[in-house]
Amino acid sequence: SYDQLRKDPLTKDVWLRAMTTGLARLAQGLDGITVGTDTVFYLTHEEIKNIPKDRTVTYGRIVAQIRLQKVETHRTRLTVGGDRLDYPGIVSTPTAKLSTAKCLINSTISTDDARFIVSDIKDFYLNTPMARYEYMRLHLSIIPDEIIEQYNLRELATPDGWVYMEIRKGMYGLKQAGIIANQRLTKHLAKYGYEPTPRTPGLWRHTTRPITFSLVVDDFGIKYVGKEHARHLIQALSDLYTVSTDWTGALYCGLTIKWDYAQRHVDISMPGYVEAAIHKFQHPPAATPEDAPHAWNKPTYGAAVQYAPDDDTADKLSAPEVTRIQQIIGTLLYYSLAVDPTMLVA
Repeated sequence: SYDQLRKDPLTKDVWLRAMTTGLARLAQGLDGITVGTDTVFYLTHEEIKNIPKDRTVTYGRIVAQIRLQKVETHRTRLTVGGDRLDYPGIVSTPTAKLSTAKCLINSTISTDDARFIVSDIKDFYLNTPMARYEYMRLHLSIIPDEIIEQYNLRELATPDGWVYMEIRKGMYGLKQAGIIANQRLTKHLAKYGYEPTPRTPGLWRHTTRPITFSLVVDDFGIKYVGKEHARHLIQALSDLYTVSTDWTGALYCGLTIKWDYAQRHVDISMPGYVEAAIHKFQHPPAATPEDAPHAWNKPTYGAAVQYAPDDDTADKLSAPEVTRIQQIIGTLLYYSLAVDPTMLVA
């Protein structure tokens, strides 16, 4: 947890700097450190009294991550405790299923001169203006001193040390963050001729150009014929968002994709996924290799009737054991749907 990490004298300064930068970026910035996004505003005592009666003040949760591939390797993110919020509108967001993405990949390799690229919108869930504000609070004890001084939070805090915030733009954890970001994207891309298909969630197309893409949260898997059409979509996105593009189309939805357009062949894999799962669940290696995807009942040759095996008489699993089985199945189910369907029977 962030609280544990910040007590380590070797990394305390690093994590405090990350927390300072993250909070400043959400608010109105910090001199010499970062600019703000005006996502949250700290409330005065009088403004706290005027919080609408139909709003619940929720908690803030700090997520700490080490991302070695990023410029800022030690990163903290303040997320909203959305489980305590009661948003009255629709919160479900249309997103492409894995099967839709795989069909699009198959369609690309099957279409003459088609190519596949992947684009990503930075901070897609953030910075989306909200008509209905939400509220959360943090305790002074976990807020870095630079933020406290910059925003005069000791004066704004309640007698028991809580600092209240008004959330005016989308944040991670908000129930409505996904749908309002998607609605903003839909409205923006409509100006350029892009629209969601009517019956397949997360699948988009252009009204006249030979370009189709699947959208999973903020990741675009794009099939196009003619690079000028791909550039048209990227420019349309760049007019509103910060966009990065991988023209090799080598990684999408966690899938490693190896394209051979000349031979009309594509390989999908997830290198290291199973090894990571074995390590995660500390599963001991088998004494002999397990080559079959599931258990096999040897037939009784020559018998007129093949009887099913006896019912399992083992004791029922305890609650922690049930949870562990569910975690294992959940981890391997995605892999089986993505790469190895022979596992689905098991």
